[in-house]
Amino acid sequence: MSLSPLDDLDDHDVVEVLPRHLAGPGIHDLVDVWPFPFDQGWTLHHSGDGPAIVISPGMQLLAGHVPSEDHVRGGEWLIAAHKDPFRPATWTATLDASTPVELVRDLYAEVLSLCEADRRGERNLLRPDDVRPQDVYLPLLTAGWQHTVKTDGVQYFRSPDGYGVLQHAYVHKNVAAPRWSAWGGPPDHPLWKATFSSAVPASLVAAFASSLASPVPLARAVWNIPADTRLHLTLPAALTDAAARQGAPAQSRASAPSSPTLPSAHARVSAPGTGPAPTVRPAPSAGRPR
Repeated sequence: MSLSPLDDLDDHDVVEVLPRHLAGPGIHDLVDVWPFPFDQGWTLHHSGDGPAIVISPGMQLLAGHVPSEDHVRGGEWLIAAHKDPFRPATWTATLDASTPVELVRDLYAEVLSLCEADRRGERNLLRPDDVRPQDVYLPLLTAGWQHTVKTDGVQYFRSPDGYGVLQHAYVHKNVAAPRWSAWGGPPDHPLWKATFSSAVPASLVAAFASSLASPVPLARAVWNIPADTRLHLTLPAALTDAAARQGAPAQSRASAPSSPTLPSAHARVSAPGTGPAPTVRPAPSAGRPR
């Protein structure tokens, strides 16, 4: 009988795990996830445990966290860019609340970078950028993800364990459908899903893909790690310690960054119920989604 590397641990033990797409949502506060400079014209609208919305100066960019007990994965993270805030968005990105928070944080960091470049006149928030689709694929291929191309205009990148997927509609016939999608977990009931609409700047998808494929492990309390896919997890710190005990040369972890891929993101794991308000409640993660 196969055993999970977590079987001998207490539910409140904190471990570092890989791959990222199976790590679970993590514990986080909005102030840690959103890098937006609220002292520079960004505004936060938040009421208790309900939705939280951030609006950029000029109202072209809206970011949101919408918790929902009725949503199968606990709610959503939202990003929308508008030429006119009173008309439909030019592009959107939507991530389930159960998406690993480090991936969400890295995406928002790239969104802020894009907004600041737009303010300086270096880029246009509302137009596709010059980042090529190949730049999105590269970190996945480097990490050993498999590439499959379908004749219907869709290609897939799958993680070595088969439980992480990035989908790209390279022939985009339906502008209402997402051009990019990603998910983690069993295909019939994924743990989380992210979608990016047809006009999303590819640099945002590239930042998300880079974080998704990153070899930097994520810190998680055992209880917050999905039960269905624990057999596919590795604990890099435990493997390093075991190698050291056996006298084998073990690579020092001092040189490995402890934070996610983007430098503006700061990893943080807090115990349930602690940390500054407003606090985002973790999405359901153990077992199958509700």
